[in-house]
Amino acid sequence: MISGMRKRMGVFVAVIAGLLALGMIIPMLFTGSSPGGAAARLTVAKVNRERVSALDLSREFYKLYYYRTSFGGLKAEDLDALRSQALDSLIEQAVILDAAKSAGLKPDQDQVEAAYKAELAYFKNEQEFIQAMAGWAYTPKTYKEELGKRQLIDKYPLYAKPVEVTEDDVNAEFERAQKTNPKLTLDEARESIEKLVRARKEKEARDSLLAELHEKAKIKITDSQVLAYRAMQDEKFDEAVKLYRKAIKQSPEDPYLQVALGRALAAAGKGDDSKAAFEKAVKLRADDRFILIAQADSLKDAGETDAAAEVYRRAAEVAGEDLFAHSLILDAFEEMGLEEDVQAQTERIDALQKALIERYQSQQEAAESEVAEPEAANDTGNSQE
Repeated sequence: MISGMRKRMGVFVAVIAGLLALGMIIPMLFTGSSPGGAAARLTVAKVNRERVSALDLSREFYKLYYYRTSFGGLKAEDLDALRSQALDSLIEQAVILDAAKSAGLKPDQDQVEAAYKAELAYFKNEQEFIQAMAGWAYTPKTYKEELGKRQLIDKYPLYAKPVEVTEDDVNAEFERAQKTNPKLTLDEARESIEKLVRARKEKEARDSLLAELHEKAKIKITDSQVLAYRAMQDEKFDEAVKLYRKAIKQSPEDPYLQVALGRALAAAGKGDDSKAAFEKAVKLRADDRFILIAQADSLKDAGETDAAAEVYRRAAEVAGEDLFAHSLILDAFEEMGLEEDVQAQTERIDALQKALIERYQSQQEAAESEVAEPEAANDTGNSQE
């Protein structure tokens, strides 16, 4: 299903389509925030003359979340780490973009238009494309501006630090490759070796440039949630509590912020307040398996095993076909030594896995049948001739 969407959609649209098709928890991650207006005006970081908005951070987070969950699940407490990573990525881009502008570089508008038309070609018409862009709070104008920024970010490192692949580079790489594949010849391997060496050199040049630019850059992070997460990492728990409370004032309906606050309060030794924060999170989103698992984890860590077990059981009831969530619950039951719950959860997981395999096999058979029917029709037509 996702691969079919990718064939018709541009990169940013494919991410959202994938999230919705997989039933991810993304729609709740920014509860209470408007994808346009206020989020676009709110600054979360400043890099020299470049500004990073809350809207930029939301977009980057969505992309990272989609790619991460393509390879496995994420717990509620992992989300702040991903948000921090997303902001670091945006700061890196802003550092390069500021340098590119300082060097007087401007986007090639012909290339921007070509890139825009290339993505437009995936859609039935421009109106459909505009509607898809609106899902990421873009207009045609602002999306073209985004394409121009990406162009500068991609091109500036090679403008600042040009890369050359020499014959000596090719020969040295060929000698290394030949040690594992003695039959390899330089003629047949040259093109792929040149690409490999160039990619390596370009990465080294970009990393070197970033290190230089970072050292000189004036970077100020103002996003309370990211600052709170980093305070937690530094074991500054009281500071993290203050910062999470500040973030909650901006997004009072976000249950994941309440989860983060609950964890910070527990780390700061404020058990009752922590319990209240988790209860608020569940009240905001009672059917979210990951919030329930986070609450149960907190109760388990506090030694309240009976209460924790009850919440884990509730989480299992709302987890649906999410094998990752069910595996987390099973691990908790095993850790607590609850044999009956372990047995029940194991049977649940086995049944889900069996159902998923049967569904996959059924889909494969249906796909093969669709291919076989036109072939059979063609064969019949040929025999009549």
